[in-house]
Amino acid sequence: MSRLGMDDTSKVTPGAATGTAKALVKGMGLVDLIAAGGPQRLTDLVDASEIPRGTVVRLLEVLLDGEILRIDAAGLYDLGPRLAVWGQRFLDRLDLRGLAEDLMADLAARTRETCFLGIVQDDQVLYVAKVDSPQAVRPAAVVGTVNPLHSTGIGKALLAHAGPEALRRCTGRPLVRKTPNTITDPEALAAELAAIRERGYAIDEIENEDGVRCVAVPVGDHTGRVVAALSVSAPAYRFPREDVPAVAELALAAAATLSGRLGHHTTAGPADARQPERREEVS
Repeated sequence: MSRLGMDDTSKVTPGAATGTAKALVKGMGLVDLIAAGGPQRLTDLVDASEIPRGTVVRLLEVLLDGEILRIDAAGLYDLGPRLAVWGQRFLDRLDLRGLAEDLMADLAARTRETCFLGIVQDDQVLYVAKVDSPQAVRPAAVVGTVNPLHSTGIGKALLAHAGPEALRRCTGRPLVRKTPNTITDPEALAAELAAIRERGYAIDEIENEDGVRCVAVPVGDHTGRVVAALSVSAPAYRFPREDVPAVAELALAAAATLSGRLGHHTTAGPADARQPERREEVS
């Protein structure tokens, strides 16, 4: 169980504030614990947060009144409906999504497969947009969810251009094996990232979701940094390995256009636009 302020589960620490602000920070920490660990009982939240029981009860009452949290008949606290509203408004206001919308729709139509747009959040991939394949069988990931960097096409495309510090953070903890194909050796991952930079696109070779293959390409902004990645994902039986280069070229063209809309300029053609400058860190 995570301890509030003691690891990466919560991004807020009570010691950073005083008075009413300190109570707010503690409440945010309780929400973080539930977001990371799923529905929890009062006793679990008290143990995990190391906040006195009476204080936790008062904070939970306020969070329930504000519909930031909800409680079920079994006494389990979970995320409330107001967070869904806030989250959707956050996503709706991302200019990146609006600029990518038509390109993703066109890419999904051309490939007849699912197109994702992802960014880095807390050293994970956050999916911020998705255009579904018109076909019934398609990848399971949904907008607003996260996945590891090392096992996903988008994650590897981002990590390949994130600089050595981001790679050290990623490999500083055990690399989770999502499927038998997941790369879990740090040296092998570093070699794979070098290959991605060389060829211009990343491949999720059934590494994150059983039976799903993916191609992902980086998107640069006006500073030349990689700020997002586009992917095309499909069931492997419908997306054979020999089709990867052709799909990658379509994705690279879309990413080059999106990068241009974000202010990334290049004097070369689309093939060279696949390589925005490396950024020193992913934040």
